[in-house]
Amino acid sequence: MSAKLLICNTSRSTRGGVENIVADLCRNLPARGIETVLGLAKGLRHNLPEPYRAAFPDLPTVDIDGIGGTRQARIEGLSNTVQRVNPDIVLIARVFDAYEAVSRLKLRNPRLRLAVTIQAYEPHYIFDARLYREHVDLCVTSGETVRKAVCDWAGIAEDRVVNIPGGVRPPSPALHDKRVSDPVRIGYVGRLDPDQKRVLDLVPFVRALERTGMRFTLTIVGGGPAEGALRDALAKQVESGVARFVGWSTAENLYSDIYPRLDVFVHFAHTEGITIAPREAMAHGVVPVVSDFLGRADERQFVAERNALVFPVGDVEAAVGQVFRLVAEPDLYRRLSKEAKRSQQGKYSYQGAIGAWAHALYECLAKPAVTGVAVAPAYVPDGRLSRWGFSPWLAQRIRNLAGARHVHVDGGGEWPTGSGTMTPEAEREIMDRVAHSRDA
Repeated sequence: MSAKLLICNTSRSTRGGVENIVADLCRNLPARGIETVLGLAKGLRHNLPEPYRAAFPDLPTVDIDGIGGTRQARIEGLSNTVQRVNPDIVLIARVFDAYEAVSRLKLRNPRLRLAVTIQAYEPHYIFDARLYREHVDLCVTSGETVRKAVCDWAGIAEDRVVNIPGGVRPPSPALHDKRVSDPVRIGYVGRLDPDQKRVLDLVPFVRALERTGMRFTLTIVGGGPAEGALRDALAKQVESGVARFVGWSTAENLYSDIYPRLDVFVHFAHTEGITIAPREAMAHGVVPVVSDFLGRADERQFVAERNALVFPVGDVEAAVGQVFRLVAEPDLYRRLSKEAKRSQQGKYSYQGAIGAWAHALYECLAKPAVTGVAVAPAYVPDGRLSRWGFSPWLAQRIRNLAGARHVHVDGGGEWPTGSGTMTPEAEREIMDRVAHSRDA
């Protein structure tokens, strides 16, 4: 059996978990009979496909023209790209307007399927899945917590929703049993995000470590909006050689130079899917000291006292206490390290994840397409012509004739990841689903 997949992704970032997953699918699904094309959202200023292609020169890509800057222009660009590529399945990876474009096309093309992937427990993705639940043929989640919310709250049928963790490659060469070092080598790998990742908790964490007198080093890998504040706060530690910032790193460098040189991985997030960087570290025998983030219990990846140590979200003193235990109790460290390595095999491995994706896509094609009623979210009018009562189609024709472009101040406005119509009440409902899911 063979099939053709079009993945729709933004092009404003080349670094991140979604980008890595998309690249892995493009590279590996063809060997399993699924031709894969990556559609890159193109904007006027912020979403530029050429830098993306330079970062991933081996991927088969096409542009999705949205330089007009309006929702109508984006939908028309998406529709044109889908019809030109002629896929069996369109997979949405953070390009919200693809819901509308593909839903319309499905009415004329019963062969076409609409899939979406939700890689983190972020309410607006779950909210938008509910808006288009009568059009989604497949939803791939990263995490059991997300899967349950998509089924129970968003209302997508369970047989259409699949939880596929990001695959972890094994270390090369294989590693022997680890022992904690002196000084203990602590690392953080991931987006330097102050909100969902709570990365600025590193600052009081470091100060609390220093108060204990424990000898340690800290390696910080990644980039993001909190990088400047974090560098300023830890300038003294960088100058003394205790802390270092590596910046963004390739997977190859992580595996050759970062993970093998860590003893402990710290993670402070308040909500997650099946986050991959700590799991990659675990494959190298690194012991994770992680926050009790929303959804951790459902995932059964970071199991307290079995393959990880856990602390309450925001409690950096407790996090330091867990690191101190690893240093003071060598047998505890060795036991957790062995279990951490063992946990990243089977379906959590790299090839296991690719196989699960291929199976889910073929299963999607084998089922009848889902075709529901039209969706009409309460969007804010897109420009003056829309506010004056012109239809979106006619307003766009006028803009095209005039050569007008809607210029956005950021990449998220240029190509939104969500509808922007989620209410505070809906957000609370979605977050309340996991508020009491933590285990001991």
